[in-house]
Amino acid sequence: MWLQQALGAGSSKPVRILSNYGSVKDFYLAGKESWLLEGYFTRKEIYKLSSYSAADAQLLVSYCEDIGQNIITPESEEYPGQLTQIPNPPCALYVKGELPDFGSCLSVSIVGTRKATEAGKTAARSFAFGLAKQGVIVVSGGALGIDTAAHSGALQAGGKTVCVLGCGIDANYLMANAPLREAIAAKGALLSEYPPSTQAMGSNFPIRNRIISGLSAGTLVVEAAAKSGSLITADCALDQGKDVFAVPSGIYNPVGKGVNSLIKSGAKPVSSVNDILEEYTEQYPGKFNLDDTQINVIIKGSNTETAPAPEASLEGLSDDAKRLFPFMTDEPEHVSKLCKLSGLRIAQALSAVTELEIAGKVKSYPGSRYSI
Repeated sequence: MWLQQALGAGSSKPVRILSNYGSVKDFYLAGKESWLLEGYFTRKEIYKLSSYSAADAQLLVSYCEDIGQNIITPESEEYPGQLTQIPNPPCALYVKGELPDFGSCLSVSIVGTRKATEAGKTAARSFAFGLAKQGVIVVSGGALGIDTAAHSGALQAGGKTVCVLGCGIDANYLMANAPLREAIAAKGALLSEYPPSTQAMGSNFPIRNRIISGLSAGTLVVEAAAKSGSLITADCALDQGKDVFAVPSGIYNPVGKGVNSLIKSGAKPVSSVNDILEEYTEQYPGKFNLDDTQINVIIKGSNTETAPAPEASLEGLSDDAKRLFPFMTDEPEHVSKLCKLSGLRIAQALSAVTELEIAGKVKSYPGSRYSI
């Protein structure tokens, strides 16, 4: 934590430090004169290394404990092993919730534009649902559009999802998605390289993206404009030696140029969950059921086909969905109000409305509002 506070998120220098000193403790004890002799620290970094003490770091640890955040470092048992393999692994990670076991499960990140089309959101949600049903950890960034759809689909499937933020976990960022983040923390984890209260800045997100791809065996891009930030995540995946998948898009779709460009450059085009899973059957023998057609979304052109439209009944839906649905009206209501009316917890309600939306029973609106 002391090292991260001094050098900042995304720095590659900790790897060099560990190579030269063996441990962060030995580097800390070496002192300022030794740091200056290294020759690769800026004046600002030397100042921060000198002024930020181990006692300051301990105060931050105590504060995080008070607000329900865990801190893990590369020495922690919970630290995802995949991140130790990337060029600039985070010195410290802040976690709310419980990180799934990345060592024993396949993980796939799903990213894309914030300005997604309905077809794009349906595709992201369906892929996430299908992957989560097969025990795959779904990783994304918590933004509007494709990210939100991916997290929601994984939650609806009862699976694990991890949201990697480009700000402090407690920051006032995209408050319309605050209920979704609460649901993710309850069923998976919120993760950030940035300490509490760090506000979202445009420069944070490209740095954050290497963690999204680093946690994942492959990255799926669903709708991205020609200069989308999602392409940065895809580039990070390629630099890390990871797989890149892309959902083909219509040539007239303004948020489809990026994914089509990825395919031209060698990304694997996918139209079903199986197209992704088949790449990992040898690495995870017997783990996936590729014959489960119920979760195998098929996409043709710009339209997404899922299971046939459900009957008017709620047959086949979860008890939570059945409990929530009677309180839905044709006027969009915020999910917090639906919680009060139904008595469901926020995580249960979000999972229920996502399930109902996939079943074609309800519509979603900006700001976590829903109607029939």
